[in-house]
Amino acid sequence: MLVGVYPVPASADYEARAANHILVLHSYHPGYPWTDQVMAGIQDVLSNSFERIHMDVEYLDVKRHRQSAQVSRMFDAVLHHKLRQRSFNLVIASGNEALDYALANRRDLFRGAPIVSCATVGPDPLPTASAWHTGVRADPDFTGVIRQALALHPGTTRMIVIGGTRELTDRLNAQRLMAASQAFAERVTFDYWNDLSAEEIIARLQSPVRGAVILINGSIRDRSGNLLSFHEQTGLLRQGGLPLYSFWNVFLGEGIVGGPFVDVHEQGRIAARTALRVLHGEPVADIPVEQSVITVPTFDYEELQRLGISPRRLPPKHILVNGPKPFYNLSKSQFLWAVAILLGSLSITLLLTWSILLRRRAELRLRQSEQNYRQLSRQFGIILDGIPDSLTLISHDMKVVWSNKVAGDPFGAPLRTVPGEYCCEMLYNRTTLCDNCPAVRAFESGENEESTITTPDGRTLEVKAFPVREGSETVSHVIMLASDISDKVRLLEETVRTSRLASLGELAAGVAHEINNPNAVILLNVDLVKKVCREAIPLLLDRVDRQSELAIGGIPWSEMSEELPLLLTEMEEGAGRIKRIVDDLKDFARGDGADQCEPVDLNEAVRASVRLVGNAIKNATDHFALELAPGLPSFEGSIQRIEQVVVNLIMNACQSLQDKTKGITVSTGYDFLHGVCTIQVRDEGQGIPPEILPRITDPFFTTKRETGGTGLGLSICMRIVRSYGGTLEFQSVPGAGTTATLSLPAEKEVIAA
Repeated sequence: MLVGVYPVPASADYEARAANHILVLHSYHPGYPWTDQVMAGIQDVLSNSFERIHMDVEYLDVKRHRQSAQVSRMFDAVLHHKLRQRSFNLVIASGNEALDYALANRRDLFRGAPIVSCATVGPDPLPTASAWHTGVRADPDFTGVIRQALALHPGTTRMIVIGGTRELTDRLNAQRLMAASQAFAERVTFDYWNDLSAEEIIARLQSPVRGAVILINGSIRDRSGNLLSFHEQTGLLRQGGLPLYSFWNVFLGEGIVGGPFVDVHEQGRIAARTALRVLHGEPVADIPVEQSVITVPTFDYEELQRLGISPRRLPPKHILVNGPKPFYNLSKSQFLWAVAILLGSLSITLLLTWSILLRRRAELRLRQSEQNYRQLSRQFGIILDGIPDSLTLISHDMKVVWSNKVAGDPFGAPLRTVPGEYCCEMLYNRTTLCDNCPAVRAFESGENEESTITTPDGRTLEVKAFPVREGSETVSHVIMLASDISDKVRLLEETVRTSRLASLGELAAGVAHEINNPNAVILLNVDLVKKVCREAIPLLLDRVDRQSELAIGGIPWSEMSEELPLLLTEMEEGAGRIKRIVDDLKDFARGDGADQCEPVDLNEAVRASVRLVGNAIKNATDHFALELAPGLPSFEGSIQRIEQVVVNLIMNACQSLQDKTKGITVSTGYDFLHGVCTIQVRDEGQGIPPEILPRITDPFFTTKRETGGTGLGLSICMRIVRSYGGTLEFQSVPGAGTTATLSLPAEKEVIAA
């Protein structure tokens, strides 16, 4: 999208005095002959008007954009940003795409301004003028052009139609041409080559095509999707040696023969005249929609000569372009005038020669200056490209004017664009403007702005915008400097996390002290109570003989005599477990290695772990398997610590099962290649999403925060395993289960089975 604001009077208060503000909205891009001729027609009328008119021009550029949906979203965002503070007395829409956009946004963006359309085509019937829309149609005279082609080429049996259906206007023209061709179906065959690339058309034209005529009914692109110019299109089609015809006068002089054309320039003139009628107060509903303006049949003399067609075969009323220059006999007075002109020309030539000599000297100095400038520019470019940050010059319509090499590579990808694309698409891979875009704020405030932007791939950029003024108070461009601060943010997060771990260490020391004191009392008292019970049981047995119905604490002696020793043992084991958990918390906070080293039978450690969580296993699954490999070598470490790791893994497996039909398998083994003992815990649970799998052993990371999870279980397990030089790895498939593999270094000799 480009913006053109046409010259206005030099008076500074012109905009305040301007009575009429017109927006001209084109479907295509500047430089496209169709667009330029419509624009020229509009300017011819408005520039000669006595009205004070301020005119803005916008281009939808639909022919050069392949991703129309993305372009539409981007265009909406940028156009709303540019025009939200403006109001228009009238909108002139050139082409179907521009008309559709104007109608769709008339209320919100154009604030109810009347719309005058031109250069549009469409299915019958054309919508009549309403209270806010009128215009002129540009429907081609398909029947007239076909009839003219058949008259000049009577041996024609086939008409090849080159067109497209991807764009709205091309699609509508194709439909109307198909309808018009039915009247000639008995005489010629119509072959539609729609949406073919230039390379495919060349390949088809290699084969001789006799008795054929080519009708150009749309634009042509190459295999990469790039739009060919009118000259390139006709040059491509003339390779087949066939006569070319089209329906619009924009192709005249580019290689087509001729015929009754739609006058594109006149389309713009009619639209401008209609706009003036509306601005003068004439109701839009009283201005009928005008039909297509068809020129007098016009022909290219050079093409007639190429095809061997005599001008005598043309219609009685016709226009001939590129014809031979007529020769006129000069009279005496004309001869004298010619001599005078010749003498004057000689004088002027002498003056021009002297001027040329002076100019050549100036050009020589200019070339030397340019050479120095280019050398300085290359050096300056090397310096800018060497900057590790992204440096970009942004225009008012949010497009990239210039950028250093780094600017095209914020994601580690090669530079894939050229200046002229939207900055948010080129720099940040977005399809809309950033919510906190500093460039937008810099254009509005005229001050330096700064923002932090997160890219779609998760990187963090610090973006600064500096406004540029070119001889006025209005900001014409913005220089944007973007620095990747992802590493800085990550280091800051690591610092905060380290601080939290240090605080946890202090808290753990205090908690361990407060828990260990009463727990030591429990352990001491439990041992004393066990001794008392051992001595009291004989006395109780004597009493049972005298009173057989004895009950203690409401429990019959027959039960109490069996349960009491077990209760005391469970109390002692529970207190011991509290002590070990507190010690583990202290070890986690302190980061020390294992404090106990003894030969450990891993099979026995696994059996003990399974016994400890037996109830949890029974409640979680009906399919539990324990597979212990015989003859495992011993492992030097702490059996309690290994039990803690295995218990944690089994409990996680139990919690991942959705129902008791899913199974859990715990197995041991020995890897001869790496000399390690392995313990595997496999479950058929819900699995772990791949995006969080690498983080499950991080401190404080948990998905069970709402149920009391702290995120320390697997983190402590990982620290224990690493303290023994082992590894703990997880493999998971969402919905299929998880496998946790614990590998521990073992003695070299393996015990025989």
